[in-house]
Parts: sequence; structure tokens; C-alpha cells
Amino acid sequence: MTDHNHWQLIRAADFCCPAPPTVTRLQHGWRWMLRILGLHGKDWVEQGDNADLPGYREFEREDAVSALDAFFADGLDGAADNGVCFLLDPPFSSTAAIARDFAWKQGWMILTPPDIDLIREVQVDKWWQQQQLYSGPWLIDNLARYLLRSTEGLRFIRALLPRLLQGEFGKGLVVCDSWAFSFLQRAWPLELPRVYCFAPAGQELLRQVGLKGSDRQLGRLAARARGNVGVALALWACHLDQNRQLPELPVDEEESVAFVLFALLLHRGLNGEALQQVLPIMAPDQLNIQLIRLAQLGIVERNKEHWRLSVYGYLAVRDFLGSRDYLLDSF
Repeated sequence: MTDHNHWQLIRAADFCCPAPPTVTRLQHGWRWMLRILGLHGKDWVEQGDNADLPGYREFEREDAVSALDAFFADGLDGAADNGVCFLLDPPFSSTAAIARDFAWKQGWMILTPPDIDLIREVQVDKWWQQQQLYSGPWLIDNLARYLLRSTEGLRFIRALLPRLLQGEFGKGLVVCDSWAFSFLQRAWPLELPRVYCFAPAGQELLRQVGLKGSDRQLGRLAARARGNVGVALALWACHLDQNRQLPELPVDEEESVAFVLFALLLHRGLNGEALQQVLPIMAPDQLNIQLIRLAQLGIVERNKEHWRLSVYGYLAVRDFLGSRDYLLDSF
């Protein structure tokens, strides 16, 4: 662990994306200009000092786990009423992996998500009975796997959340994808209590995970990555590779593309069958064509039957959905 740990837990309501350095703010549309000029941000990197750069999922998490440990040193907030806490997980931030490391260190049980049949049948009690008998705190490491964005697929999460908040299942930490959280805030009538996140990464934290560059370079990178360590590492590695460009989406894409991308973000990836269930308006062949084309563009990737966004295409997708007035997360 470093002498000074720059990982920090904060209330989610206090999260604020880092601003780029003043010189960058004055360069209106700097990203667009770099692309037009063919520079593609190559001045961000110092080649010789980044030979051992970790992958976006491979950075050392010990300091982050220590920050989580210190934050909950006196027990979970709300422990008196067996309450739960929520930890938001922006895409590619590795927050869920950090929480799993924390749970293993503490000896907590990591709960198994319900299968699709339990979600459809709203079998909350059966899901809980499937967990091992355990009396201590537990971890849900991905709340997005407890819902499907469909009429039937949302009933399970609507039945589960009140029981979690009332402490029926004891004390626990619930990791929730930031996009799923934004959706739940709209789809569920109550405000979730005790919601936390990691503070946005700035220059010091980026250095702590292994990046080497000037204050100006790392300040620009932190702003472009919206304070997300995993995204920052991916952007930095991409710019180190002079032969690789970040994928982009044409602004005139069909609305069906936005449907697919939003569904993949909301659920942190889906297999083809589940994706078809949440997008019944799309014919199966049309959906397959869109997925294959997006994969060819580098926007999505496939792991066996599971489709998910690529870390390199994430910011382009976020910009694209924002231009279509889709509900975005706050990260």
C-alpha cells in the first residue's frame, strides 16, 4: 500500500466529475479538433515511462480495498436496524471487484443472483433459500443481475428492495451499476438510502495505479475518463498504441442501435436470449445484425453468449445516448 492512499469513499450525491485543466477548458471542442487534425490525443502519453502499464482490470486493488475497509471500520452504516448500504459501480471502474476482495477479506458471503425463472416468477423467498445458511453480513456484487427491463422482469427487484431496506435478510452491501441505479431511481417510487461511491480519480490516484505523466496530461485524462480509473487506463493504453484508434459511432445511427446499447449498459451486458426479451420490438435477425456490426466497429464485444460494451467504445456510446436524450448515469 502507498504512503498516502488516494482511494476515498464518498456519498454518491457528492460525486462530481473532475474538470479538465484551465488551458483545456479554453480550447473549446479540443477533442473534436484533435480528431480533425489527426493528432488523436497523442500528446497525452510519455511512451518510455509506461512500459508496465496495467490493464484496465489488472491494476492493484489493495489500496481501494483498504479504503473500503476503513470506511466501514465501525460496521455497515445503519447496522442498528440491519440496514443495507449501496455502492455504485460505474462501468469498467472495477468497483464490484474491489467489493468482492473486501468481502473475501471480511469473510462475508457473496450472494448468488437469481436465474431468469426466479426473476420471472418473482420468487424472492426461493432465491433467499438457495443462499447458504449464514448469519453475518453479505455482499450482492451486481444488482443489475436481479432485474430485466421488462414488465415481468422488474417485479422481482420491486419485491426485493423493500425487504432489503427493512433488514429481512440482515446486514449487507449492495453493489449497483451506476446506469441501473439511475434507472431504478426513475422506476421505483422510493429513494434508496446510504448510497456511496468511490471519489472520482484525479492526478494523484492515476499515478497511484501506475500512470506516469505531467499534471496537465493526467488532468486531461481524468476529465476525459470522468474520474473512472478503468476507463482512464484503457484510454491511456489506447493512446500508447499508435496503430489503434478509439471506436466511434456515426451520429446518424438508427434508433434501434440506441435501444441495443442502452439495454447492454443498463444490464451490464446480456446474452442474446435475454436481450431479445428486453427488446421485443426488434426482430431476432435485426438484433443479430446490429450486434455483429457493433462488434465490428469495436463498440461491443462478445464473451461466449454474453454481449457487453467494449471499454474502448464506452465513452462514444455515452456521448451517443446523451445526444439522443437517453437517461444517463451521473458518472
